[in-house]
Amino acid sequence: MAITRVKTDSLVAVDLASTSKDVEKTSTEPKKKDSGKPLEKEKKPGFIATTIEELKLVQWPTWRYVYRWSAVILLFTLVVAILLGSFDGLVTNGIRFVDCTSSVGKKQDLPECGKEFWQNLTGTK
Repeated sequence: MAITRVKTDSLVAVDLASTSKDVEKTSTEPKKKDSGKPLEKEKKPGFIATTIEELKLVQWPTWRYVYRWSAVILLFTLVVAILLGSFDGLVTNGIRFVDCTSSVGKKQDLPECGKEFWQNLTGTK
C-alpha cells in the first residue's frame, strides 16, 4: 500500500489508498539524474510557514455561532452551579440537624432543631 498525496495545497493531507491514478506516488528513495547522482533534497517549509498554511484551511466559526454557544455554556454553568449550591446547602443543614439531635451535639429538643434547620435552609434568622 503506497502513500499518495491527495491535495497539493495541503502539506499533511495524504490518502493511504493506492487506487487514485491521477495522484503522484511518493517514494522513499531519492530521485537520480541521468548521470546516476542523487538529486538534492527538497527544502521543506518551516514550522511557522506550515502552520500558517494549515490555518488558512481551517473552517472558522461565525460570530453568531460563537455567541450562541457561549450563551448556552454560560446558562448551563449557571444552572449547574445553582443545583450544586442547593444540594450542598441541603446536605450541610441536614448534617447540622443530625448533629443537633445527637447525644454528643448541642442536645436540643427536636422542635428547636427543626426550627434551626428551617432557618438555616431558608436563610432567615
